[in-house]
Amino acid sequence: MKVSLWFILLSSLLFCLPASAQEMIVNFSVDDSRIQGDKQIFEDMQQTIGRYLNTTKFTNDQFEVSERIRVNFRIVVMKRPSADYFECSAFIQTFRPSFNATYETPVLNLTDPTFHFTYVPFQQMNFVDNTYTDNLTALLNYYAYIILGFDYDTFAPAGGAPWFQKAQEVVNLAQSAANESGWKSGQDNRNRYWLTENLNNNAYRSFHQILYNYHRQGIDQMEASPAQGRRVMLDALKDLLALNKINPLLVVNKTFLDAKDDEIVKVFSNAFINDKREFVSVMQELDPSNIARYTSVLENK
Repeated sequence: MKVSLWFILLSSLLFCLPASAQEMIVNFSVDDSRIQGDKQIFEDMQQTIGRYLNTTKFTNDQFEVSERIRVNFRIVVMKRPSADYFECSAFIQTFRPSFNATYETPVLNLTDPTFHFTYVPFQQMNFVDNTYTDNLTALLNYYAYIILGFDYDTFAPAGGAPWFQKAQEVVNLAQSAANESGWKSGQDNRNRYWLTENLNNNAYRSFHQILYNYHRQGIDQMEASPAQGRRVMLDALKDLLALNKINPLLVVNKTFLDAKDDEIVKVFSNAFINDKREFVSVMQELDPSNIARYTSVLENK
């Protein structure tokens, strides 16, 4: 089953929600194709989680409809060990419009292979700040704050700091209350714990400036001044390389590249030859395993 919730979202958007309401518009789906048996629970799950993500207000800020963050959020059910326990992988993409253009730049492209939770039919889900109620709500709240933090960082230097701190609070609560994967440091070096650790660690605070420079000073300038925008984006990649030299295992660096790898290839395919060569040189150090993709920019004369 891959049922879209766009009809629900559009109905909510047009008839139910005020223009300054919730921060995100989420296209949420559940893929249960790997699971045999009754599918009704997955239809209910999709509607319940989709409703929670699209009606919960996670901040006190006012968002116009046009300002809401566009999100694709998909979970793939890998196993169902018991009637009400589901082991899933989650895939989350977010997008941000570029200034004075129809282009949307990808901000996040996250994968979570340990998106595990308990769910019963017609489960009620309510947002309670700074409280752990269950693992599913904790997961959704965590990713809502991560999405908000990244989006805010692209519009203002360190603008996402309050939401990254809220994500850290979710991690802290889940560590104490839940016996679930993904919340603790020793379970995986690229899990939810380490993403928030990187985002809140002052040693890596330049990452937030990189997000701002790349988007606000780079992407947002591409329509008016492509050469200038590309130059700022190249400088942001060089700053990311400097951060990578401090700690080559940073989750935030991988998170950035997972979202931007296709985009930067397209952007620098149209760059001046000297910028192309410098771009390839930077990426050779920053992401050597994918260097064949980056050197392809040199083929476009």
